[in-house]
Amino acid sequence: MPATTASKDEIVDRLFAVFQEHGFDGASLSDVSRATGLGKSSLYHHFPDGKLQMAQAVLERATAVIDSEIAEVAKSSLSLKARIRKIVALLNQMYSGGRRLCVLGRIASSSVRADAMDGLRSAFELWISAIASLAEESGMPSRRAATFAEDWVARLQGALIMQAATGDTGAYERTLDALIELGERAAG
Repeated sequence: MPATTASKDEIVDRLFAVFQEHGFDGASLSDVSRATGLGKSSLYHHFPDGKLQMAQAVLERATAVIDSEIAEVAKSSLSLKARIRKIVALLNQMYSGGRRLCVLGRIASSSVRADAMDGLRSAFELWISAIASLAEESGMPSRRAATFAEDWVARLQGALIMQAATGDTGAYERTLDALIELGERAAG
């Protein structure tokens, strides 16, 4: 296999895609090697603790994406409606219109779950907090906004799993519509 000139960030992006497609348990070292362009020894050079360290790097990347693409957008000076639409567009891109599973869910349901718990918790807390702030800004009382956000993220995760099982993106689309309605309700 030819050596890759990919940066560490590019390698983690490729790992993200592998874990999103195959899950942690389903991703073989051959899958990882093929996707990254790195042989086994090079993989262990970058990730001495193996797949666990790769999963931690993917979780860090997922948290960074949530922070920069969801949490920061949620706090931006755009209108509430524009922020929500921007977040929905990002989610549609990340999840290929509901046809690709969430890497967080894939790792949460894997054998590495216990080792990755802190990273998973941080990512979900950041995501739920961002959605709660949007819900609160839409006029929901604080406690209701927090519950809405938690339920909404859980609903999104479930919708992605249902699509994987049935091929139907309807629940995913309705979940995104529920978020869009926050902006519509506040603007109306």
